[in-house]
Amino acid sequence: MSIRIKLILTYAILVMISVFVLVFSGIAIVSSVVQTVAETVIEENDIHTVVTQTIDLLAELKQAQDYEPHKLTDPDQIRTLSERTDFYNGGLVVRYGDRMMNYSDLPRDERFYSYLVPTPIGEESDVKGPSEEEHFIDFGSEKYFYIDYTFELEGEDVVYFFVIDMTKSTKLRSTTGKKILQMILVILLIIITPLLFIISNDIIKPIRTLEEGVRHIKNGNLDFKLKSSNNNEIGRVIRYFDVMRAELKSSIDKQVRFEENRKHLISSISHDLKTPITSIKGYVEGIKDGVANTPEKTEKYLDVIYQKSKDMDQLIDDLFLFSKLDLNKLPYEMEEVPMKAYLETIINEMKLDWESDVRTLDLMIDERLDDQKFTIDQQKMKRVIVNILQNSMKYMDKEKEAIKVHVNDNEEYVQLVFADNGMGIDEEHLGEIFERFYRVEESRNLDAGGTGLGLAIAKQVVEQHGGFITVTSEAGVGTKMIVNLLKSKENLVLGENIDG
Repeated sequence: MSIRIKLILTYAILVMISVFVLVFSGIAIVSSVVQTVAETVIEENDIHTVVTQTIDLLAELKQAQDYEPHKLTDPDQIRTLSERTDFYNGGLVVRYGDRMMNYSDLPRDERFYSYLVPTPIGEESDVKGPSEEEHFIDFGSEKYFYIDYTFELEGEDVVYFFVIDMTKSTKLRSTTGKKILQMILVILLIIITPLLFIISNDIIKPIRTLEEGVRHIKNGNLDFKLKSSNNNEIGRVIRYFDVMRAELKSSIDKQVRFEENRKHLISSISHDLKTPITSIKGYVEGIKDGVANTPEKTEKYLDVIYQKSKDMDQLIDDLFLFSKLDLNKLPYEMEEVPMKAYLETIINEMKLDWESDVRTLDLMIDERLDDQKFTIDQQKMKRVIVNILQNSMKYMDKEKEAIKVHVNDNEEYVQLVFADNGMGIDEEHLGEIFERFYRVEESRNLDAGGTGLGLAIAKQVVEQHGGFITVTSEAGVGTKMIVNLLKSKENLVLGENIDG
């Protein structure tokens, strides 16, 4: 799943969860507040009882003012009324002249009494809302709210202060605020935690992995590997980045090998050109100085000069051929050729130059292919066969040297299998022997001659014929080269600019 879709889905789910938590938490908090306020103010009485008792209390006081005014200041009567105010979690304080009569659990302190200020005569004396600051009392850690009602007795005011203890309500507001804050923090935690996990796991960590890879490449180090189990955009970028790193490393390694092979080639060419030139120069000077003082010696010197010239010509010819093959600029003259006769002619030529009492070169053709024809450029395919055979001949190390050429029928391909009992090739070199300028062992190649182009030329020619070459080898046992050529002319796939 992509990061964008994951973030959208996570955000939508978290918003729904947050709304759900917010609504139900709000309902729970409001219910708790209402319940606590009710408990604070009216304790276990229902609202109907509170209203009824309050009206009854005021009615009795009004009646006492009219018919029994002395009861307004009677301590027993005030104590009884005070006990009846317990239903609203408060108490009753009566001021008559300089006397303060308090028979409730309210503070009996002059400082507390100083806060009880009657409403001036002529002003509203009904219940004031909580916003009326003069009716609120802050007495230490306790909070009170009072309502006063003034009666007249024998020309003096009797003030009844109905005091409500608001301490629990005040603490409740503080507690409610903390609960709301805690709820907000929980909601934020619910929202932020998954987002942080997604951002950390799907974005930050992969970007740090990518940053580490970039730092390695910046420092010239390509020997590392980036891994990502994420299947999102950044995970794919990391995997593509590692593919790019591997291809870059492979390209640089090839470039280094190519440069080394180029240096080896220059060294080899210098050696292979200098050796015959030095030899030719020596023999020419011998003729000029009269060292070759008989016709036989002169003829021998001239034969050596001729052979060395041929070697130089072959070397230059190989270089020229490979450069044209490499640029796909060499024309191919394709024609149908009888396979058996063509191969026998080439093998017999090679036999004349190479076979001896300790050397054998044998050709074995599948009977099913006796009348088989294949479409090839005869000269270039001959170069392939000769190059492979010469390569085998150069690296023999047994007392009895043997090369066998098997021609097999393999469905759409004809297989030319060149098997020798030579020195063999280490497995680590098998994948590179067809590379241009590649030589397995420098010291061994300088002794054997050659430029390291023979197998590279063979590979390019075979591929331009629509075929391919494979090789197997075991060091100390021998090597087997397999050339696969298409039987059908229609299946040929020639390179650009080679068909003339």
